[in-house]
Amino acid sequence: MKRLFCFVLCVLTLIMLEITLVYTVFASPGTEKIAFTSTRDGNSEIYIMNPDGSQQQNLTWHSARDLAPAWSPTGQHIAFNSDRDGIRDIYLMDADGKNVRKVFRSSAYREYPAWSPDGKKLAYLRAEDWSIYVATVDGEQVERIAPTNSRGGWPAWSPDGSEIVFVSTDVTGYLLKAVNLQTRKVRVLLPNDEPKTIWDPAWSPDGALIAFHWYKKGIYTIRKSGRGLKLLVRNASRPAWSPSGDELIYGKDKQLFKFDLSNRRAKQLTHGAINFGADWSEVKPLSVEPQASQLTTKWAIIKQR
Repeated sequence: MKRLFCFVLCVLTLIMLEITLVYTVFASPGTEKIAFTSTRDGNSEIYIMNPDGSQQQNLTWHSARDLAPAWSPTGQHIAFNSDRDGIRDIYLMDADGKNVRKVFRSSAYREYPAWSPDGKKLAYLRAEDWSIYVATVDGEQVERIAPTNSRGGWPAWSPDGSEIVFVSTDVTGYLLKAVNLQTRKVRVLLPNDEPKTIWDPAWSPDGALIAFHWYKKGIYTIRKSGRGLKLLVRNASRPAWSPSGDELIYGKDKQLFKFDLSNRRAKQLTHGAINFGADWSEVKPLSVEPQASQLTTKWAIIKQR
């Protein structure tokens, strides 16, 4: 009996220690993390780091090309692109890199995953018909939203969930558009009044601005009305906002930089190899209640049993 008691006590101690470690690293209240793509281990992998560039860690460790990480609104899951099944498609994993799973049962070329604000859906580009689609996170309910014509994509969901901004093309170049998800009406935010190539639109957390990459020029912002076009950072690409909206992370010279909007100072966060495609989120605490939409601790698994 004494041996059984000691065994049970040891098991419970190990479980609580694991919970403490995972909670501390990935889900302390107010903890912010940046997910990004890096080639430092020989191929494209998904990494995370702190906003100051410390504790850079490989999450995927796979021979395939893993890229384009997108945090869920809770910061507990990451959607990303991978060709590990032979074609680039959308996958999900937990914030610690575990529980990797494919979103869709059928194979198709899907990329640029973007979460809805409530975390229940994903917007993405399907390359077979160059259109923006929206699907439930389980991949079961799929709806075509708007065409991009060709070479378009990069959907970005507005913070209030009412619109998706995306890049489209016409015979002369690229346009920035927004589609109303209730009416399906598409409006042009940035017309193709001059030859240009634009990518990677990103809404500010308050929904007032949209940052985007203008190829060979830099990062620009525009108001959601389509007015107030402004150059923010020269020769930079792939913007992503901080959760508070007072900083941006962007790519330049194959590295990632953090840009303070108040003092306009930049800090380099990565060094060596190629680093790009960042997304910034606040990681919420782990839930002890077993819910399919959240990370759960081993205590939650015990409660289920």
